Order: sequence, then C-alpha cells, then structure tokens
Amino acid sequence: MAGGTASVLAGTGLGLASLSAFVQSGRSDPLLLLPSLALSLGGGYAALFPGISVNRGQLRVLRDWRQHPRAGKVLWILSLAVATCGLATCIAAGMVSPQAPGLLVWLFMGLYLASAGWASALMGLTVPAAVEAGSRNGHSTVPSQ
Repeated sequence: MAGGTASVLAGTGLGLASLSAFVQSGRSDPLLLLPSLALSLGGGYAALFPGISVNRGQLRVLRDWRQHPRAGKVLWILSLAVATCGLATCIAAGMVSPQAPGLLVWLFMGLYLASAGWASALMGLTVPAAVEAGSRNGHSTVPSQ
C-alpha cells in the first residue's frame, strides 16, 4: 500500500507537470501524460485492493460508522471530497477546453483510490474487534438480534 501511495504521488507530480505544459502551449504532452496515467491509476489500485482485503468481515461503512476510528472516517470523507472536487473540476475544465478533463482526471483519480484504500484498511482492521467485543458484552450490531 505504501508503494502504491508513493506511485500515486509520483503520478500526480508528473500530471501537474503535464498540466502546466498544457496551460503554456495548449497541447498535451503524451510523454508526461502516459506515465502519469500509469503511475496514478496503478498506484491507486495498488493501495485500494489491499486496503479492501484487510477487512475480515463485512465492511459496513454506514451501519458501523460509530465504531470506526477517527482516522478512517477522516480519510473516507477526504476520499469522497477528492472525488467530488475532481468531478467538478473536470466538468468546469471541459467547458474551457475539451482536452483538459483528460489531463485532470488522473490527478484526482489516483488520490481518490489511494485515500479510499487507506480508509478501508483502517476501518476494516478495527470493525471485527469492535463487533467481537460488543457480542461478548451482550450487544449486537445486527438489528435482528
């Protein structure tokens, strides 16, 4: 996960360099854009998939929200904010230039995937212990019990 996050940061740096070259010349540079795409998406998925697989039970983000650690909640909300800001930025940039969203989407997508992966890992590690402790005390998180 750490390697994936580092890859996302490198891809974001290359993406910013590609974006500044696009702003100056009005043309995208595939030599900067393609590595940015590979590093951002590859690193994002390299952080997301292990983060999801950490969960030993069923990850219920909304039902078990109070039992999740604060850091996991903050990262989860941050990942949703990154996705929302990325979508709004791509829509606004598309109105200015039809090529701009293609340059911007990798910047936001990699950051979203990495932050969602870390949030899932943090929340997935703590939920089974919290649910197990609750069931030993006679409490249950399942509404039917």
